[in-house]
Amino acid sequence: MYSNRAESSSGRKPRAPLSITVRLAVLYAASASVLVLVTMAFLYWVQMQAIERDDYYFVVDKVFRLEHALREHPDDPGFLDREVNWKGEPQEIEQSHTFYSRILDDQGRLIAESSNIPALVPGEQFPPPVDLRGSSRPLDAVQRWRSPYGVSYRVLSTRARNEQSGRSWVIQVAMADPEAESLIVTLQRAALAALLLGVVISAGLGGMVARRGMKPLREIAAAAERITVGDLNERIDPAHRPEELRALATALNRMLGRLEDSFVRMSQFAEDVAHELRTPIQNMMGDAEVTLSAERKPEEYRSVLESNLEELERLSRMINEMLFLARAEDPRQQIERVRFDARREIEAVRDFFDALTESRGVTITAHGQGDIDADPLLFRRAMTNLLSNALRHTPSGGRIVLSVDKAGDSSVLVEVTDSGCGIRPEHLPRICDRLYCPDRTNGQLSEQSGLGLAIVKSIVELHGGSLAIDSALGKGTTVLMRFPPPMAAAA
Repeated sequence: MYSNRAESSSGRKPRAPLSITVRLAVLYAASASVLVLVTMAFLYWVQMQAIERDDYYFVVDKVFRLEHALREHPDDPGFLDREVNWKGEPQEIEQSHTFYSRILDDQGRLIAESSNIPALVPGEQFPPPVDLRGSSRPLDAVQRWRSPYGVSYRVLSTRARNEQSGRSWVIQVAMADPEAESLIVTLQRAALAALLLGVVISAGLGGMVARRGMKPLREIAAAAERITVGDLNERIDPAHRPEELRALATALNRMLGRLEDSFVRMSQFAEDVAHELRTPIQNMMGDAEVTLSAERKPEEYRSVLESNLEELERLSRMINEMLFLARAEDPRQQIERVRFDARREIEAVRDFFDALTESRGVTITAHGQGDIDADPLLFRRAMTNLLSNALRHTPSGGRIVLSVDKAGDSSVLVEVTDSGCGIRPEHLPRICDRLYCPDRTNGQLSEQSGLGLAIVKSIVELHGGSLAIDSALGKGTTVLMRFPPPMAAAA
């Protein structure tokens, strides 16, 4: 609520959410980019490890060469000087790496060094000497140092010892490898370019895959757009849809079926209402026109007014019944349940019809016993409608039986059985529809409005029950109301 107020006060419209296609494309591009990044990082790490190992072996090989020279010619300065400035065999001279070496005695005095090592790699840049043969991680002994001029060196300081003479030396070796540095820069640029290219390609492929994946959903939307009031019978075929969309297509088809059924019922109901309202209105208008066409006696005016009043009462009753049905279909409609003796309510309804049954020569009996959790007024109204229908269609000398019983699942069964004319089989499926009167003839309004059984069905369903009708032509009709068990209904 507060966010809406803030948006309205600032005048900014809420940002529209991203489409599913865009989201899928972004997620696909992100996942592919992460995969490319991890792959390139791994390959870069492997290549760097290979370069580190190669540099280590080059530097250690130079150290071993100097150690050999110290063991063989420890007191020959000329030989040692040639060794520290040695550039390699002819086949090695073509290699890109360059060595700079320095030999110190155990007192730290200089014995021999490369001609340009003091200017390129000062002695303080070398790490403390280590024992390569006794080190658990010899690769870590070779360290990297970058000079102020931007040149990268691999530096190593180790201690050599002559076991026979007991003398020891410190050997410092620095190696410059411009080609390795260039290779590392090339690898970094290639990895960055591959990552950017992978992001672009994955974004494009992600968009294509997302659009293609969302195509069935767009087809369902297009099929739904084609469905209008005139062709509610069209359905979406779920057989050729992906498994994830079959449930959606099936649910839409069920919804369309319900909408079609509701639309047909509403159309039929509108036609029936128009017919039911038109007939009494035409009757009243005809009576009024005939009466006003000439001077009449007061008795004649009174007769017309009484006739119109009967029609108006019938219209009022019909409108009230339709309002009741409309309210009963409201899902927010709640009823107040009270536990009462169903047999006692049935006896009360039967007593109300005593005078009418005696005049028509119809016998009404009641038997059974059972408590029910329901609205007493609604229950009595349902019983009144059923008994009224039974009396209307039961000839003189007939019989109506009212019974209360319990089913095996503890639900309460209330049954109304008559020995009347019965209902034709073709009318049974629609007998509870609103304003459906099988015995109605053109130009006449029967005494019944066609809403009695519809109201009974709505009352029973409001209580969570069900209504069933069984009839045989010429033998009678049985209407069975099934109410939930008292405990379950109360809960």
